[in-house]
Amino acid sequence: MATRQVTRFIAVCDLCGSSETGDGWTAHASTEQAVIDTVTEKWGDPSLGWTLAIDGRLVCDTVDDEAHRTVHEEAGKTISDCAMTVTFTPEPDEPEAPSDRNA
Repeated sequence: MATRQVTRFIAVCDLCGSSETGDGWTAHASTEQAVIDTVTEKWGDPSLGWTLAIDGRLVCDTVDDEAHRTVHEEAGKTISDCAMTVTFTPEPDEPEAPSDRNA
């Protein structure tokens, strides 16, 4: 049987040390940047997934504690243990359309 050594990079959370995503898998890639890109864009959406904070910390998508939630919120991400998260942003008050009753 032939074997060879393969080097891969894995993402590790700077807060808790976890290398698993919220989906239960360990992201790995051939370069450091590739694995960061993989975990910080869940399903290709940069508003989901892990957070690469401004200070360089890589933070996993856990929802179990305030420290994780704070980093995600500061980055504008909403992390939830729910399969679907919907956030409604109120629209600015718009002037009412003129009424056609008096026409």
